[in-house]
Amino acid sequence: MQRSVFLTGVGRGLGREIAQGFVDQGWRVFGSTNASPCDLDLAGLVTLDQADPESIAAAMAQLAETTDHLDLLINCAGVDARTFGGDPDHRGVFDFDADLLNAVLNVNVTGPMLITKATRPLLQAGTDAMIVNVSSQLGSMQVAATKGRDAGYCVSKAALNMLSVKTAAALVDDRIGVVMLHPGWVQTDMGGPSAPLTIDESAEAIVATTAALTFADSGRFIRWDGSDHPW
Repeated sequence: MQRSVFLTGVGRGLGREIAQGFVDQGWRVFGSTNASPCDLDLAGLVTLDQADPESIAAAMAQLAETTDHLDLLINCAGVDARTFGGDPDHRGVFDFDADLLNAVLNVNVTGPMLITKATRPLLQAGTDAMIVNVSSQLGSMQVAATKGRDAGYCVSKAALNMLSVKTAAALVDDRIGVVMLHPGWVQTDMGGPSAPLTIDESAEAIVATTAALTFADSGRFIRWDGSDHPW
């Protein structure tokens, strides 16, 4: 049976290239964008505002009409404070107000939680199903102690890691695995042009790594190349 994957954020950047990689590997690829155009040859595309629970519910209902199973869910879409008007040069812990921090958390943590919950029946119907939450090295307590200009982004990725660990425990009986993945420091709009990894390099490695994951990997925090990342 042709394997199926759903990815968020396929309209541009890393999400787009990961989706293209799975298309090239012969997967049935379903994706979401936040109203932005997508030029990929996908099996299905939904419009999804990750900050809006009603939008997520509607998009996931539409997805369920186009496929009866998923073998892989990749929560890829994410933001930092600049998306909501945060000052690029002042994103320390004392530069955030409640609205700005909650806006970042809503997209990077609550959104993936709701998407995962909504796709659970499709994953239960899949084969050796896995969930990959794209996190960051800045979600690591060890790394973020000395790195990371955007405090809200760091907090959100640490929260996403905890959400992933709790989800992995909750899905043991379903035999659905959950993995956190640091994609590397990548030359995306968020990562900037000085990042050491190109989008193509990161995406190619992520496709190979995630396609090879099994339930035995559940609960791991890994890098784009499959190696373990420090907590």
